[in-house]
Amino acid sequence: MFGLLACQSVPPAGGNTNEVVIAPTPAQANATVEILLDAMEEQGRTMKDFTASATMEKFESLTDEREVRRGRVVVLGPSGKDREIGIAFDEFIDSTGRGSTDARRFVFRGGWMWEFDSTKKQAIRRQLAPEGESFDPLRVGEGPFPVPLGQPKKDVVREFIVTLGTLPDAPFFRSLATGKPASTETNPNESALAILRLVPRVGTKMARDTAAMTIILDRTSLIPRGVEVEAINGDKTRVLLRDGRLNVGLDDAARAILLPPSTEGWKIDTRPLNP
Repeated sequence: MFGLLACQSVPPAGGNTNEVVIAPTPAQANATVEILLDAMEEQGRTMKDFTASATMEKFESLTDEREVRRGRVVVLGPSGKDREIGIAFDEFIDSTGRGSTDARRFVFRGGWMWEFDSTKKQAIRRQLAPEGESFDPLRVGEGPFPVPLGQPKKDVVREFIVTLGTLPDAPFFRSLATGKPASTETNPNESALAILRLVPRVGTKMARDTAAMTIILDRTSLIPRGVEVEAINGDKTRVLLRDGRLNVGLDDAARAILLPPSTEGWKIDTRPLNP
């Protein structure tokens, strides 16, 4: 099904200049994009749960500074309004490279996003969608945390021009650069990754601030491995996912991330949608 993904316009391993690797034709590339989008949509319909270790990097173009948070992401349920997401960060690395414990948790449920800061004992409750309206916080172009799981194809192509992409040239993604599929007998140069580049269409909401997105998937399972969101001003948000597990059930630790902590004695700031 994913044989078309093997075409890469890169030099072959070992530097053999007599070997030619054929780049995909436009028709082949378009067919590959269609296959990937169809498979991602089907994944969303059948998904029960997902967990992964997550590292998120925010890079500011103006100051050339970056900060990193590390933790875990948990998703329960298929695409749609009933999907629940929990993200727990427990480590923060500032622009100097200094690390510290900084426990933050985000819980998305029923159109609301909770942000919990256990150090400051405060919580922010933000309404992301009107009551009763369908909202998927992971949907490309809609949600605040860019992890592409089971996106409806019609929504993606309506909002973006989608083409095959390449791994972003950033040290953050260096661990993905050497990945190989389990079997490389048919094509030793085949990457273990399938990569899509999404450019917001003119006039869409995301086009106001976003220049492009790169989505990095495991070629075989389509489990997300990474995402880069590039803002028009040059800022970049990158997410790297490790040890992704799809539809294997949630252990007690994962389920705990989906549950809000006790907020007795905390300051709670509720921010409903503007009327």
